[in-house]
Amino acid sequence: MEFRVLGPTEVTDGGRSLAIGGPKPRAALAALLLEANRIISVEGLVDAVWGEQPPPSAVNALQTYVSRLRRVLGAETLCRHPAGYRLVAEPDLIDARRFERLLAEGRAALAAGDPSAGHRAAEQALALWRGPALLDVTDAPFAQAEIARLGELRLVAAETRVEAMLALGDVTGGVAAARALVADHPLRERGVAHLMLALYRDGRQSEALATYHEARRLLVDDFGLDPGDELTALAQAILRQDPELLTAPPPGAPVTVPPVGPVTSPTADPSTTPSTAGSVRSRLVLPLDRFVGRDRELAEIRQQLATYRLVTLTGPGGSGKTRLAREVCRRLPQPVYVVELAGLHDAGLLEATVAQAFGLAVLADLDAVAATVGDAEVLLLLDNCEHLTEALADVVLRLLTDLPGLRVLATSQRPLGVGGERRFPVPPLPVDTMAVELFLDRAGAVAPDWTCGPEEHEVVTRICARLDGLPLAVELAAAQMAVLSPAQILDRLGRSLAITGTRPDLPERHRSLERTIDNSYRLLDGTQRDLFARLSVFADTFDLDAAETVAGAGADVLTPLTGLITGSLVATTGATAAPRRYRMLEILRAYADRLLGPLDRERLRHRHLDWALDLARTADRGLRGPDALRWYRTLGAEQANTRAALAFALAADQPLAGMRLATDLSWFWYHRGHLREGIRWLRDTIDATPGAPPVDRARALTALASLLYLAGRLEESGTANRAALDLALTAGDPAPVARAYIYEAYYLAMRGRAAEAAAAGENGVRYARRSGADWLLSEALSTNGYLARARGDLETAAATLDEAIRVGTGIGYRWSVSSSHWFRAKVAADAGAADEAYRAALTAARGLDHLEDVTGWLAALHLLAGTLGMTGRATDGAVLLGAVAGIGGRAGYSPELMDPYDSPREIAAVTTPLSPAAYAEAREVGLTMDREAVRAFLHRLTDGDPSS
Repeated sequence: MEFRVLGPTEVTDGGRSLAIGGPKPRAALAALLLEANRIISVEGLVDAVWGEQPPPSAVNALQTYVSRLRRVLGAETLCRHPAGYRLVAEPDLIDARRFERLLAEGRAALAAGDPSAGHRAAEQALALWRGPALLDVTDAPFAQAEIARLGELRLVAAETRVEAMLALGDVTGGVAAARALVADHPLRERGVAHLMLALYRDGRQSEALATYHEARRLLVDDFGLDPGDELTALAQAILRQDPELLTAPPPGAPVTVPPVGPVTSPTADPSTTPSTAGSVRSRLVLPLDRFVGRDRELAEIRQQLATYRLVTLTGPGGSGKTRLAREVCRRLPQPVYVVELAGLHDAGLLEATVAQAFGLAVLADLDAVAATVGDAEVLLLLDNCEHLTEALADVVLRLLTDLPGLRVLATSQRPLGVGGERRFPVPPLPVDTMAVELFLDRAGAVAPDWTCGPEEHEVVTRICARLDGLPLAVELAAAQMAVLSPAQILDRLGRSLAITGTRPDLPERHRSLERTIDNSYRLLDGTQRDLFARLSVFADTFDLDAAETVAGAGADVLTPLTGLITGSLVATTGATAAPRRYRMLEILRAYADRLLGPLDRERLRHRHLDWALDLARTADRGLRGPDALRWYRTLGAEQANTRAALAFALAADQPLAGMRLATDLSWFWYHRGHLREGIRWLRDTIDATPGAPPVDRARALTALASLLYLAGRLEESGTANRAALDLALTAGDPAPVARAYIYEAYYLAMRGRAAEAAAAGENGVRYARRSGADWLLSEALSTNGYLARARGDLETAAATLDEAIRVGTGIGYRWSVSSSHWFRAKVAADAGAADEAYRAALTAARGLDHLEDVTGWLAALHLLAGTLGMTGRATDGAVLLGAVAGIGGRAGYSPELMDPYDSPREIAAVTTPLSPAAYAEAREVGLTMDREAVRAFLHRLTDGDPSS
């Protein structure tokens, strides 16, 4: 059993959180934990729980709380004593004590010259924190001193972590960690000093001094004080570039040197430099403009180079591989040798080119390189390798075999294919942050008078999104700011990707986006080029089956697809996805689409529409069975493709196909809360198909009615469903008739027309049985159970719902089972069986959450909140109502509009026992919750409750 106070007070057993009660039991437990293994008097605990004015019943209430805690913790852990109570626990079982031990170990390790152990201990110590200490008793007087003490130690631990990172030479991580500290505590001079030193060691002297001046300004403005002597001395040392500040090897600064030989940091050990290469030195060419972002990538690549001897940065042309690799090299302490391969096309000159980078004579070979370098620790940068990968593989393998101290960093659109190679796919820049920052930086160089206001910032974000955050594309677009506004650039991008740059320092291949993609395309073979063009039909991600069906017309596409992936023209979307999915950057997709002729494009889009129809038809059946969750996720992943297929169906005069597709997608839209989207597609396709077969039109109208009902538009829903019923009765297929009767019955019941509703419900069951579809029968029985309940016949309602649950369970139709439990809870509430209603509502909520349902899950939570009020837990119910309002508001769905009959009762069950202030406070807690937080809340709510 473990005890946690670094965050909310919590007790866990085997990783499972134990139920310890509400605020007052938690306060008592927190007070006992702060005095663990010591006796606390009853009076002391009363003061801790109630303060200076306890109620007359405080002692009795305390005994009740402690008794409950003893049942949870065990009498041997929470001991009764004549003088009071004592909580017995080993110090390491209390997270605060374990934190202090780890911090002490970390500080001692640093003092002993072991930064690795110090960093490890500091990381472990900080990982114990889950929020501010004693979060749920922050107002209690007994906790104030400990909260302040632990908070100070947390800062010390964070500072220790930064010290260890700097001692280990991880200046990039040190800058990021120190910057986070200063952002939270800008007046804490120790943190400011850490950030200044980290920035200086990262070669950013001006930023280090700017950090000092900002801290000084804040101290003077807020307190009228100057910085302390130590901080001032550090600033002076940075200003004069005191060599003693570089206690760990700093990253090398860019220098101007002749064109051949190694690049070394100012403090590199001369003994590690090849002895015969000193007379000629190579140049690590770095652009003069600012390097933007990529802190995570820089840290990961450095870590990989520390672990692996060959690291290859891969990605499409323009992804920033070269700039990133050179920035990595700039920050490394060992000598760096650079081989630029973009202009080399004769593989026979590879060995001589590599040898020349090491300062050897023209046409020297790899044996000469091995003799020169020996065992020295050096790095070789091979830049732009994609057109020479086959020949390079042999060269790199020989070098790594002969030179034990060599590490190779390569940039290439495709991997080298050498054993032991570690691939690092360079991702695009995050659109909303780094890509926009890059655009603004480069735009400032060509349009210095331009200021980006909020509206233009949104346009810039859209430009970067259109360009997928690809650095070269963003830079080329920003260069257009010399003559165009952001809106004009975005408009031109909507019509063409023909953006060019005029900077003479850019390589020829990087002066046009199309030219960059051309270079990548030329590396493909014929089958890869054909597949690359055909894959442009997918609007977003796709899997292998879709690629074979649509782009391969049923043929095996694995081999050319593998070539496109290794060539960085197609990307995978995550190794954990099953099945794996792939995507093309939007700018690559637009380029690929232009490779298609008009007839080929038309055939592909028809094939894509047929594939989407088959997918949606199969998924519509799968959503009503035991594999529903997989189908929900599949349709979620394919949303962009199904939207593209719907748009094509309407544009290509295929509205019937579009209506069938929309109908089969409607159940997905229903459960995921995509109500506006579904209503729009269904209306558009229905309006475009006045002469459609009655069965198709009836199914579409019923689907529309279901979405309108969820949106709270009951009259429109009823009108659509009545039209569906009239059509279905003429079609000769019992399934659409059954579905229309089900919705008709439900609509009539909500309008108080009980007799008509009962007749419609019976018809729904009869036609469902005739259809032979058990999923439909389960839905029809569930609706009839609701109708019996609406008539006041609770016994029939319960029996009918139980039958619906049995039928649905038999075929694994979890949604219908959960929906029937939802109705069952309402029946129990009508009968005054509040505990039974609570259990049924909880079962419904859990079942729908398993399906990742949105609308039904929110409706179940709304009902569950009401049953909590009915069972004396109104505060918890108010929290849930807040969560439903918050999540439903973001999803565009309200259970109150969907269920006007019962919602007022559920709300009243929560609000009546609470004061307005208490209700508002609890509801506010729920408003901040997301789905994961609600799950955790329900878990805490039901933990240890045998009835749950």
